[in-house]
Amino acid sequence: MSERGSATVLALALVVVALVLGAAVVALAGQAHARVLAQHAADAAALAGARQARTAVASAQIPDGVACEAARRVARAVEAELASCVVRGADVTAEATVYGVSAVAVAGPRNTG
Repeated sequence: MSERGSATVLALALVVVALVLGAAVVALAGQAHARVLAQHAADAAALAGARQARTAVASAQIPDGVACEAARRVARAVEAELASCVVRGADVTAEATVYGVSAVAVAGPRNTG
């Protein structure tokens, strides 16, 4: 039995394994990057919403609409979708989604008590 060409088959198998591993690394890196982008978007949206909520509360207005609209604008500006926005007083919880990955952030005035 001839072993002629067996090195070619082995080399081809190694190339396929390397390509599969490379694709897996790229997919994992993309997922990690999306997670970071989603967290940054949620943080920025929650901060923008909390700033508007604080201003609304200080002027005796109901903060829900203005706070969530500010959060939505900021999320859109960083190419994310604001999946949810909850306002409790001057605190805002924002959930942002980027490339199917979601993250949540909470912002509001610091409790000093």
